[in-house]
Amino acid sequence: MRIGRIYGIEIKLHISTLLIVGLVGFYAATLYNSLTGSLNIPILITIGIINGFIMLFSILAHEIMHSIVAQKYGLNVSEIELYVLGGVSKIEEEPRTPKSEFIIAVVGPLTSIVLGGILVGVLFLPINYSAFIFITLFYAGFSNITLGIFNLLPAFPIDGGRLLRSFLWYRRKDLVSATRTASRIGVFFGYGLIFFGVLQSLFLGLFNGFWLVLIGLFLISSAKNAYKQVKVSNQLSQFNAHELSKIPDAIIPFNTFIFDAIRNYFMKYNRDYFPVSQGNKIIGIVSIDDIKKISPELRKRYVIGYLAQNIEDFPTIYENERGDNVINKINTNQMKPNLLIVKSEDDNQHIVGFISPNDLNSAIKLTELKIEG
Repeated sequence: MRIGRIYGIEIKLHISTLLIVGLVGFYAATLYNSLTGSLNIPILITIGIINGFIMLFSILAHEIMHSIVAQKYGLNVSEIELYVLGGVSKIEEEPRTPKSEFIIAVVGPLTSIVLGGILVGVLFLPINYSAFIFITLFYAGFSNITLGIFNLLPAFPIDGGRLLRSFLWYRRKDLVSATRTASRIGVFFGYGLIFFGVLQSLFLGLFNGFWLVLIGLFLISSAKNAYKQVKVSNQLSQFNAHELSKIPDAIIPFNTFIFDAIRNYFMKYNRDYFPVSQGNKIIGIVSIDDIKKISPELRKRYVIGYLAQNIEDFPTIYENERGDNVINKINTNQMKPNLLIVKSEDDNQHIVGFISPNDLNSAIKLTELKIEG
């Protein structure tokens, strides 16, 4: 769910994030109990809730710093999502230089470490803290420092892995090669975490190793997917949007009844979407999902044009833009169907073609043939 917007970036909170709040709160309350011997339930619950939400705020601060610096380097950040394994800033494209990647990556862990250092440092002031305040500051500070140090591990795609990739990129002058090496190291760390998680589960109980196994699986999957995306983006960057676009097989006139559109277009051409025209102008897109909203009884009387989604609501890209911009926009598009409208550089109203994920998959195979040829 959306909980706000900062610097134009949507902040989203996944329901699984509450598990972080609960676990952090549980461990903070356990620490309080072990150090004070207190079994005062209201105090234990209060210290748990406070520490849980402090950690949630800390993770958000970590991601906000990534996003702000990414924006300063001209990268678009669509949203920040907080979920069970922490948070992620959805930066829509790869950094453009090794230097920018290094700075974007390092600012997150530094934020966590500095924030943790401040919280712990407050404890050295000549103030007589209550046990409640002392444990809250100590636990929150220690947790932030731990979070920052963990994120500095060279396990791509977490921050330390991105720092490693920026160094390899600088040395090799090749982003794909740097990503491949960093990804392999990330996978290695992932398997290592799973191994230690299993050992913990065997000797200390099932729950103790659960998080290490979960983080390990996440690292392996993320590292492989990140390398695949960079490789595909690099292939597509050698082509422009016009070369990757597809001209529609047919265009449905505005006044066509839905029943006739199904029979003469969707069934005939076996496509899940079509442009809709009024006069000589494409004014919208209609898909099978749109048609499903209309009951079969009404389809012989309902005109397709009134069902079409406005063409201006879909993301656009100009015909000469690089192909890696195409995949970035496809991946971040929220419209259904997921389409990019390719427009002419000379005439903003002229539609050159359309690109969907299926079209893009076919184009990727063709680009590989062209590269090898």
